[in-house]
Amino acid sequence: MCGIFGYQGKRSDAQKILVHGLERLEYRGYDSAGLLVWNEKGEMKLIRAVGKVSNLANKVAKNISDTEVFTFGIAHTRRATHGWVTEENTHPHHDMNKHFYLVHNGIIENYHKLKQSLIAKWYTFYGETDSEVIANLLEDTRTGDFMETVEKVLWMIRWAYALLIVSTYAPDEIIAVKIGSPLLFAYNEHNEYFFSSDKQALAGYADKLIYLDDGDIVHLKGNDYQIKSDGVPTKKKIEDMDMELLESSKWDYKHFMLKEIFEQANIIRRIFKGRADFNKKFLNAEAFHGMEHEHFKKIVFVWCGTSYNAWCLWTYRMENLAWLDSSCEIASEYEYKHIKVNDETLYVFISQSGETADSIEVLKLIKQQGGHTFGIVNVVGSTISRLTDYGLFTRAGAEIWVASTKAFTAQITSILLLALYLGQKRWLSKAKYDKVMIELSKVPVMIEDIFADTSNIRKIAEAISEYKNFFFLGRHYQLPIARESSLKLKEITYLHSESYPSGELKHWPLALIEASIPSVLFAPNDLMFEKNISSIQEIKARDGKVITISDKDIHNADWNIQVPSTIDEIYPFLTAIVGQLLAYHVADILGKDIDKPRNLAKSVTVK
Repeated sequence: MCGIFGYQGKRSDAQKILVHGLERLEYRGYDSAGLLVWNEKGEMKLIRAVGKVSNLANKVAKNISDTEVFTFGIAHTRRATHGWVTEENTHPHHDMNKHFYLVHNGIIENYHKLKQSLIAKWYTFYGETDSEVIANLLEDTRTGDFMETVEKVLWMIRWAYALLIVSTYAPDEIIAVKIGSPLLFAYNEHNEYFFSSDKQALAGYADKLIYLDDGDIVHLKGNDYQIKSDGVPTKKKIEDMDMELLESSKWDYKHFMLKEIFEQANIIRRIFKGRADFNKKFLNAEAFHGMEHEHFKKIVFVWCGTSYNAWCLWTYRMENLAWLDSSCEIASEYEYKHIKVNDETLYVFISQSGETADSIEVLKLIKQQGGHTFGIVNVVGSTISRLTDYGLFTRAGAEIWVASTKAFTAQITSILLLALYLGQKRWLSKAKYDKVMIELSKVPVMIEDIFADTSNIRKIAEAISEYKNFFFLGRHYQLPIARESSLKLKEITYLHSESYPSGELKHWPLALIEASIPSVLFAPNDLMFEKNISSIQEIKARDGKVITISDKDIHNADWNIQVPSTIDEIYPFLTAIVGQLLAYHVADILGKDIDKPRNLAKSVTVK
């Protein structure tokens, strides 16, 4: 959610660097963008635009000539929370007198009270955001010392923020602050300095990187910087930039989503590398080292968004393979429960970005009580990866489009490895363990078999694209896949879709079944196959249309999508791929902006 990018250096075209940085952050989801540039002479330009970064780029090209020199800048992509999507509400924001400028990620929970106190002092506001309040607080609190002023204001505001702040009173300085929202500080050998919400936006610019923790403040002045942690000067670990460069090309694919769907077989192979020896049927992930002597009796999965569907799937896995009592908790609600932490419970946190605000708050609460924590994230160095005791990186690479495909598949692959590891320590039989390992090794090839010919999926998508409402149905292992597939359809087509356990049809969803509402039923030849066949009969008896996803040729379905045959634990990998492809093709046929669905953000860093 939202993106921050900042620059200070010797180049004369800071605006171009800022626009490029924002383009790399577009995947996070936003509805407006803006930047502020200035130079050592004190000349300054503030440019903001509603819509895509390309709209901002066009305004920048018109408003800044090639002869103008700007060597400093801060920039932002905004996803509206406080106030409408307007230029006035777009970052960067400034105070009434235009002395302090800032970009802000996060939410200031006590902004309304602060705003009223400022209005009482005759401060005026041009927009509706909580961020503008911070700018006026800085002007109202100004002491003559830039850092001191910022530190005083930080004591006044509550909850989450990543901030870049500049001032006309200190034109060669930038102050960066992090509390609960991701922010990185980086530089290169040419004395160029950068700030970013995400490491991938820094690729090609910086070669040294500092991960900022909550409470850190960076004061950059000229070619020198100081970092304070909770008000005390500190030295932070400096890391080399070691990452794959952002893959910004779609190659021959029409959309990033399609490209990323087709990457999944190789991503699973990447997850296996060095972790799973299928010849010896042995798991050797580094994350499991140190867990040999742990004897957990319960697993609690803490999740948000798409991760919810991954967790629901793997509570079944943990109970059936590891014989562990498992439960799922919504992070935004779990924080307000009385969490009973004990040595026999493992708390597992999953997040694509590793910066999900609600999950981080719960993680901190559990850590304070001495709980055991395990993270499954995609981003090395992210907050969740650094705070958890153990963890697996999903190795999915940068996911450019907003809704998730390959990250979801990487998550469920990683969790299966964890379930198998814990299971073999408990009561999972060797015969069952070996069978799952054998079938798991075949998953990349089975996925590639699906990719070999997707023409039937496209043809079915054309047939159902005329409908406005859908049911997605599944049982047992397939229920979370039905939910995830329903979510994908909603995210990128904006069509209405509901997901239910197919066994619940008889309780009330049958009241809505009719010819105008097709049902997508996930029905591989697993433990629930015969029961799913009965559900088809219930739907057909009420004139409903049925699309089945199965390795069986189900004769009474209106449409059938075939997947390879395997065992119950492995089918979800295959049916999830089909659900993604079906959603993609319906959205493509309807002409939707698939890679950037409206109102959605990639990384939700506010509560």
